[in-house]
Amino acid sequence: MFRLAISTIRERKAGFAGAFVALLGASVLLTAFGIILQSGIGDGVPVQRYAKASVVVTGKQSFTVHEGKKSKTKALTEAVDVPAELVGTVAHAEGVAQAVGVLTFPAQVVAADGALARGADDRVSIGTNWSSATLGPFELSGREPRGAGEVVLEQSVAGHAKVKVGDHVRIASTRAAGTYTVVGLVKYTGAGGALRTPPIFFADDQARALFGRTDQVSAIGVLAAPGPDAGRLDDRLDDRVDAVLKGAHVSSHTGAGRSSAENPDVASARGSLKELAGSLGGTVVLITMLVVGSTLALGVHQRRRELALLRAIGATPKQIHTMIAGEALVVALAAATLGCLPGVLAAKALRGALSVIDVLPPDFEFSYGPIPMVAAVGTAVIAAQVAGFAVARRVVSVRPVEALAQAQSEEAGLGRARVVIGVLLVVLGAAASLLPLFFGSIFAVAGAASGGLIMVVAFLMLAPPVVARVTRLLAAPFRRRFGDLGYLAVANTQANARRLAAGIGPLILAIGFSALQLFIPTTTAAAAQDQARAGVLADYTLSGAAGGLPTEVPGYVQGLPGVAAAAGTVRVGLFASTTMLGDPEVFDYQAQGLTAGRLDRVLDLDVTAGALEQLPEGTAAVSDGAAATLGTGVGRTVRVHLPDGQTIEPRVVAVYRRGLGFGDLTLPAATILQHSSRQLYDSVLVRVRDGADREQVLDELRALRDRYPGLRVQDKGGLSAAQQHSATAGLVGSAMPLVLVFGYIAVAVANTLVMTTLSRSREFALLRLVGATPSQVMRMMRTETLMVVLIAVVVGTAVPLLPLATVSQGLTGSPIPYVPPLLYVAIVAAVSALAAAAVLVPTRLALRARPVDAIGMRE
Repeated sequence: MFRLAISTIRERKAGFAGAFVALLGASVLLTAFGIILQSGIGDGVPVQRYAKASVVVTGKQSFTVHEGKKSKTKALTEAVDVPAELVGTVAHAEGVAQAVGVLTFPAQVVAADGALARGADDRVSIGTNWSSATLGPFELSGREPRGAGEVVLEQSVAGHAKVKVGDHVRIASTRAAGTYTVVGLVKYTGAGGALRTPPIFFADDQARALFGRTDQVSAIGVLAAPGPDAGRLDDRLDDRVDAVLKGAHVSSHTGAGRSSAENPDVASARGSLKELAGSLGGTVVLITMLVVGSTLALGVHQRRRELALLRAIGATPKQIHTMIAGEALVVALAAATLGCLPGVLAAKALRGALSVIDVLPPDFEFSYGPIPMVAAVGTAVIAAQVAGFAVARRVVSVRPVEALAQAQSEEAGLGRARVVIGVLLVVLGAAASLLPLFFGSIFAVAGAASGGLIMVVAFLMLAPPVVARVTRLLAAPFRRRFGDLGYLAVANTQANARRLAAGIGPLILAIGFSALQLFIPTTTAAAAQDQARAGVLADYTLSGAAGGLPTEVPGYVQGLPGVAAAAGTVRVGLFASTTMLGDPEVFDYQAQGLTAGRLDRVLDLDVTAGALEQLPEGTAAVSDGAAATLGTGVGRTVRVHLPDGQTIEPRVVAVYRRGLGFGDLTLPAATILQHSSRQLYDSVLVRVRDGADREQVLDELRALRDRYPGLRVQDKGGLSAAQQHSATAGLVGSAMPLVLVFGYIAVAVANTLVMTTLSRSREFALLRLVGATPSQVMRMMRTETLMVVLIAVVVGTAVPLLPLATVSQGLTGSPIPYVPPLLYVAIVAAVSALAAAAVLVPTRLALRARPVDAIGMRE
């Protein structure tokens, strides 16, 4: 049977071309997403500033929630500081020559024109303590900083600012800009090209003051004594740390792992890649199974006469199974192996696109090892075998005599199991889509989105009867509009609903999948922008170009004439946890921290319970969606996990509606800053006193640029604009990987339609032999194509409407989702153009053959 499979493939290359293309595309897609996942696990960039350190100790980038005997661990998204007392502990560990506490904080040189100077390749500098210079390969010209007014600059920063040793420079950092004397320059002599974060070295005491915390350090760099290797030293440090700090959450890094400690942005990017691969990976595998299964089924359907003959002359069901499995194996191995290289190229293109929109650092390198390719080949082979088994099972389920009869005409109806499964999926998808109408939790929204995808899959399974019924609705209008050719087109579609459904199914998948994946984010982004615009009561929004504004700014602005209120805001990702059915559940939320004061003067979060005039330590406010998910409310507590992994249980003082615009959790800013590596506010909201001279206040705010270089003054829409920018970046970032998925679906659409069209060569020849001209055949096919596109657009648009409406209701309170007209038109136009090309081009090619030659062609 295996030899027969090889012989069949060799003799029917055109028949297996469709399956080959589908599996090739699947391999490309799976390889690309496998590389994304592997890169999220890898390091991304080389170590630079810590290159001389044998070990780097950082705070542990995860936390664990325990509930009885069960637990759940989540990765933190920000760098976690280390207790300062650990420096001395590590220094006395065996094999350690020196332990250096590293302090890092925002710091940039202010150029003569007031702009903030950067390093090579326009890279942003950081401030650090001079002691940390021993951890990197730096050459010093001049001397080290010894006093509060002295600094050492990295040479690219000095070159950009046009300063040299002995000059005075102004530096913007975590406080008002100060003037310093440049006492030295350092040159980086290590590998990896230009420094990712060129340092500005301060004297240790001055760096500690700018760092702002005496009980923490950013990291600990360890220089090993001669003798022990880094791996064994790492083990001893772990043991020493555990023994002394009794379970403090710290991690030690050696080798390439030191890059994660040096570059928090890279660690965050790795988390984003893993999240991306996790969120779309399952969908990619599902789409791969559907497309490959549909293509193999169509190929076998076109060979039904041949397979029926094999059954009639004595082939057993096992032999048919073996033959189809062998064919699927050979085609899958060849196609999947060839798809690996284009998959690598697709991953490289995706990496470049993600870098352009700032989802990844420009120098973040993907990991292109063999594991994603092997996994892609294995998954494609498994998908082909599963699809082949399903197809063969249907072939052998029919008795040989019946199979010969069915081979002469279209099969009547669908199998009972397929109908039952399809109907159950429709019911399940519809039920999941309705969840946001009854529950306000995040589970309901996620369930509705998944329900939409389930309904798309269900309609693919039920496509033949759906196509037949919709065709009957279109029959009369098409006959009136297109006459005899319209009648013939309608007759063809009604008589061959299964064949037509094979082409329409991928079109529905392309439109429905794109709608679900794109219009939920657009709805969320539009609602977030509207909420931010409506909720800001402040007259002006201050922001900074140097990563934010110093924490002293709100107090300073509050003292300006004409200012009624000023509140600093910091936005951060936090986690909250609860217990559900005895298991711990952890949810990640966008949160905001606000300075204490009359918050009702600068923000209106649309409070539905409690009050948010003050937000003292030990309290929090939550959105109504988060409250429903976490089972909390006013007067109760909520379990929050801060950026450093510490757990607090503040009392809820308010529940509000505008969670999309301002975050689902609102905490005192001091609480967040105390447990975060951040030292700056993202923005400061300013409310002008009634009756005050606004122009004078605006002039006073603009004058702050001298004290705080990089400060920007925007109107009350500044926060809304920032929200829009963030939402747009998030939408583009999520849409980029979808381009690969949509591209694969597009290939599947073209592949399936080309196969179905070419299989009709004998039909076209017969029409021409009975008097139809090539022009008339083309007009008939254009009419069929129009019908195909109309059915696909109507069904593909209608299926996601229910989940889109309920998700919009759950997120925004309105059942009308935000669908950008141009984006929808672009999706429909792309799918329609692809369908037209995939039908009409093969038709024109088929019409080139003489009818008397084409009528005798094999299926």
